Amino acid sequence: MSTARDGGFADAARTCCNCAVPWCVSCNKFLTPPTVRADGTCPRCGGEVERGLIPGMTRPSKKDGPPGVPWHLKLLGLALTIYLSFRAFQIVDWILHH
Repeated sequence: MSTARDGGFADAARTCCNCAVPWCVSCNKFLTPPTVRADGTCPRCGGEVERGLIPGMTRPSKKDGPPGVPWHLKLLGLALTIYLSFRAFQIVDWILHH
């Protein structure tokens, strides 16, 4: 089992979860937080490392809340509701006629 002290999976998950990821501008790639030097430079090229996402890759958020439910999940919920209602009707009908 990995501990946070030995730099294992648990430490990486705790470090990178829902936060900015180091980005080397000159190498044009993401880095893992433990590989960035203490002075904030890239271990490969020595260039400046930025915190965050690549400019232009994400859209700015229009609202400050949790993301909405996708349309296909709403459609699945509607279909499931209709199906289960039909099955409940069949059970009631079966009970009344037997």
